[in-house]
Amino acid sequence: MPKPTSIMIAFGLPGPHGDQDEDNLQREDHSDDERAQDGNGDIVEQGIMGILECLHERGPGAVRQVKLYARALEAMADAHMNRDDQALEEAASDAYRALHKLVRG
Repeated sequence: MPKPTSIMIAFGLPGPHGDQDEDNLQREDHSDDERAQDGNGDIVEQGIMGILECLHERGPGAVRQVKLYARALEAMADAHMNRDDQALEEAASDAYRALHKLVRG
């Protein structure tokens, strides 16, 4: 019997100042300044800009992939709320494929 495919998606990478307790975070309006100083820029901004570029360059094909990606993310959230690990794994795999096709063409 073939082994089921699995995928891992990780969030919550430590920030430039290390791990901090959520209650002790000092929120400042300098986040844009810090992002501008970062040599790699903001990964979220890069992701959104990459999707926008794909939409502009590939038109309807990219629109379809964005919609598939969004549906897969929604399915992941629903599966998580329903505590359905199998559905969560399948939705995560669908999200991966949709995003991969979107950014790789």
